[in-house]
Amino acid sequence: MPSSRTPVHALIIEDTWTTGARVQSLAYALKVAGASSVAAIALGRHVDPDYPPARQLLNAIADPVFDIARCAADH
Repeated sequence: MPSSRTPVHALIIEDTWTTGARVQSLAYALKVAGASSVAAIALGRHVDPDYPPARQLLNAIADPVFDIARCAADH
């Protein structure tokens, strides 16, 4: 039987993403409690430099793309 309640769409804002376990647990709890959908945004990410796939990422971004001393209008 359809519910006449307004759907609840939840947004989780996480300060640091390390394993994702906390976000997954909270998302599950929200779904069990009746949330229609759950999305998450991580503001930071912990990267273990000794983990081989992470090393690839760190090597790829070793040279900064952004230069604070350079103006975008100078292109």
